[in-house]
Amino acid sequence: MATGASLPLRYRLVAWLLRSLYFGRIDVVGAAQPANKARLVVSSHRNGAIDGYTVLRAFPRAQFLISVQLLRSRLLRWMFTGIPVVRDKDRERYGIQRSAFDDPVDAGCVHLRAGGDLVVFPEGSSEWGYRPLPYQRGAARMACRLLLEGTPVTVLPVGLHYVRPDGFRSHVEIMRGPAITLPAREDGEALRSWENRVHEAIGHALDAISVNCRDEAQFASAEAWARHSLAAGDSYAKALLTAQAKPELTPASPAARSNHVHWLWDALPLASLILTCLPIALAATVAGSKADARNTVTFFRMAGGFFAGLIWLPVIVALTIWHPLPALTLIALAAIGWWRYPHMFPQE
Repeated sequence: MATGASLPLRYRLVAWLLRSLYFGRIDVVGAAQPANKARLVVSSHRNGAIDGYTVLRAFPRAQFLISVQLLRSRLLRWMFTGIPVVRDKDRERYGIQRSAFDDPVDAGCVHLRAGGDLVVFPEGSSEWGYRPLPYQRGAARMACRLLLEGTPVTVLPVGLHYVRPDGFRSHVEIMRGPAITLPAREDGEALRSWENRVHEAIGHALDAISVNCRDEAQFASAEAWARHSLAAGDSYAKALLTAQAKPELTPASPAARSNHVHWLWDALPLASLILTCLPIALAATVAGSKADARNTVTFFRMAGGFFAGLIWLPVIVALTIWHPLPALTLIALAAIGWWRYPHMFPQE
C-alpha cells in the first residue's frame, strides 16, 4: 500500500532525463497551487504513458495510479512504477483479475491520508482526440471517502497541452486550474448521488482547462490559432482554450512557418547530434513505428531510445577516455545541435 511518499528517486531521474531530452521547453501556467495538505491531482490524458512524466514537472512529489499494463514487463518497470490499476481492457487482454492487487481507491486514500500528492487520469486511457474520453469515477470516490472521514484534501485539475505530441523537442504546456470546489453532501443524500455530483464537478473543471472541442475541424483550427500565438510569444495552452471557447478567433489556416536554419553554423551541430545519437535515434524510430496511434508514438520512441541509450552510453564513455579531445568536441557540438533543434525546425 502507498504511504504518502513520492516516487523513488530512480524513477524521478528517469522521468526528468527522458522528458528533458525528448521535449523542448515545458512551461507550467495557470493558477498557483496550495501545498498545505494532501493534493489529489486530476489530469487530462493526451499522450499515453508519457503524460505521467509531464505531470511530474509540475508536481515532483507525486505518486500515480498506473495501468498494470506498464508493470507487466521487467523492462518497462525500469521506466514506470505506481499504484496498479487493472482496467477492463487489461482484464480482457492479459486475463489479470482486479483481486490480484490492492484496490486502487483504497491504496490512493492511504497515500492521501499520509499527506502525499496523488495523480489520477480520470479518462483511464489516452487518446489524441478533439475532446476528452469519458471520465471514470475513481477520483470522486476517493475525494468523497476522505471528506466523509474528515481528512482534508485538495482536488486540483491539470490540462496537458502538447504542440506536437509525437514531435522531438516539441513545446509542452501544463495548465493548472484552480482548486475544485466540491459540493457538500446534503442531509439524507445517498452516497452514490453525492459521488455523482462530485464526479460532475471534477469533470467540469477538467473540461475547462483541457482540449474540449466540438469536432475535429474546430480542434484543428484551435491548434492553428494556438501555434500562431506561441510564435508571437504567448501561451499555447491559454490561446488554445480561448480559441475553442471563441471559434470566431481562429484563423482559417495555420500561420506560415519561418525558416530559422542558419546553415553556416547549424549544419555541423546538427550532423554531430545525428552522429552521436545515431543508434539511439534508429532504435527510437523503429520502436515509434510500432505505435498504434499518434498518442503512443512518443512512449514507444522513449522506450526504444532509453534502452538503446543504456547500451550506447558506455561506448561513448569509452571513446571519450580513449580519444578525449575529438569525443568531447563531438559531444559539445551535439549538445548545441540538440539545443538548436527547435529553432531549426520551428513548430509555429
